[in-house]
Amino acid sequence: MKLLTQRFEAVHWPVAGAHQQLGKPSKMDWVPIVFITFKVLVFGTCMFYAIKWHHDQGKKAKEEAGRSPMPTERTPGTGE
Repeated sequence: MKLLTQRFEAVHWPVAGAHQQLGKPSKMDWVPIVFITFKVLVFGTCMFYAIKWHHDQGKKAKEEAGRSPMPTERTPGTGE
């Protein structure tokens, strides 16, 4: 049981380096937070515009298909 407790404490108690004070996060701790937030915002925006573009293209295709077909030209003398 002592071994499990030691493993638990080793995993859950961060060790402060010589440059870091206890309880104070280092500047490097913020780098993943900033990059992940930026990545989520960029990908979210790109996904929104990609979905919007595909939706608009589908709507445009339906409108073009829904229009009355252009009458065919009749050539004189064909009997129709």
